[in-house]
Amino acid sequence: MKKLITLLLTVAMILSMVASALADPNAGLNREIYVDKTWDILEAKHDKEVTITMWIPNSATSAMGVGIQDLADKFNAEQKDRYPGKNIAVIIEYQDKSSTLNEKLQAAILSGNNPVISAVGVSSVPLYEARALDLRRVFTYEQLQQQSQGMMQYSLYSGKYMLNPYFPSASNIIVYNKTLMESKGVAMPDVNALLSDPDNSDWNWDAFKAAAKAVTDEANGVYGFAANSLDPVGMMFQQGGALYNSNVTELKFVGDERFANGLEFWRSLVTEGCMLNPNSRSNHGTIIVSEFYEQKVGMIYTTSSNIVKFTTEAANAGFEIGVLPFPKQTQFFTNQGGSGIIILDNKPIEEQEAAAEFLRWLNAAENNAHMCAVSGYMPVVIAAMDEAALQDVYASTPLLKTATELMQFGITSPQGKAKAACDSAINNYCKMIWSEPDTSIEDIVKQVTDKAQYEIEANQ
Repeated sequence: MKKLITLLLTVAMILSMVASALADPNAGLNREIYVDKTWDILEAKHDKEVTITMWIPNSATSAMGVGIQDLADKFNAEQKDRYPGKNIAVIIEYQDKSSTLNEKLQAAILSGNNPVISAVGVSSVPLYEARALDLRRVFTYEQLQQQSQGMMQYSLYSGKYMLNPYFPSASNIIVYNKTLMESKGVAMPDVNALLSDPDNSDWNWDAFKAAAKAVTDEANGVYGFAANSLDPVGMMFQQGGALYNSNVTELKFVGDERFANGLEFWRSLVTEGCMLNPNSRSNHGTIIVSEFYEQKVGMIYTTSSNIVKFTTEAANAGFEIGVLPFPKQTQFFTNQGGSGIIILDNKPIEEQEAAAEFLRWLNAAENNAHMCAVSGYMPVVIAAMDEAALQDVYASTPLLKTATELMQFGITSPQGKAKAACDSAINNYCKMIWSEPDTSIEDIVKQVTDKAQYEIEANQ
């Protein structure tokens, strides 16, 4: 009886905590969008047939193309059955690469020939500020809080909820050879314990480097860690800093010793012998994946989109893998990649209403789960993880679920017109830590700063 009472009290406490979280107007990653609890919602009137077009990158045969076409076909069939003669019809059009879609979409907006709904890359959100609908017109307060907040890193811009992160295909993570690490006596962190109590996790830069060194056997061509590049954005967030201010009009790392400390850390992985220099050979990024399969790499910095392939290759080679976030100094950070969905406000209101209904339908747990099961993407709706389609996927590849759970470490990303150019410049110039090993970190920081400042001034 006492056990039953204890269980009931525990359940009541959990439900109370959930209710409190949902009632908190400041809950969520993008707190600004939760200031109000009610707003006007676009609703389709269904007084006539409305046809809308949606653009996505990639092709009809890509994972993204197949998934969204399946869903559009299902939506169209449901609409015809429920609203005969007054239904919404969605046409999917494929625009190849994200860059191609961006060029065409911006030109189409100027001429008024754009679709009412489109996928855009997460880093392209600021380009559409003037024409993008605030998606609070689509989702209620409660519906937004039921989304994975860590997936909403690029959703908010200039106070508007502009991007629904429906196609977040990947996040950078550490995949490690659990069998190899154990054979070298290295005890890697338990990812579930880390997720439940990240503040007390000792998975930091020093622990990471020690693990990499323990596995390294240069004489036999085995390295503890492999990466194709460093991650300047992550290295600052992991130390509690940032590269830019919120709208990328100012460099925040200038005069911040954490930037130099991060570069020194990434350089030391090579100079101390536990990581092969990424500039030492061509096609390094491809080669290190093969070497991981051959058990010549203990840990690899890669994307979550590789988990299925890595799991299969590891099983074939007879070893087990695990996943972890990149180590912290003061906090963990998980990035979001891929695309999201925007609705454009320069089309007739009936098209905007139809697009809103389609987007809400896409976000239903069952439909989001189908998209993720087909494509391997991470779900934007938390409840999708409990749907049968994703449960089957997670049963065969449980690390995919773990990667999704790691998105709790997402941080609202700075967004601005200069971001793409600044990111590219900083990434390229930071690689000097390996391409120019005799150049001091101080000199590299100066060159990175000068180039990034130029890009900010040139892209406002």
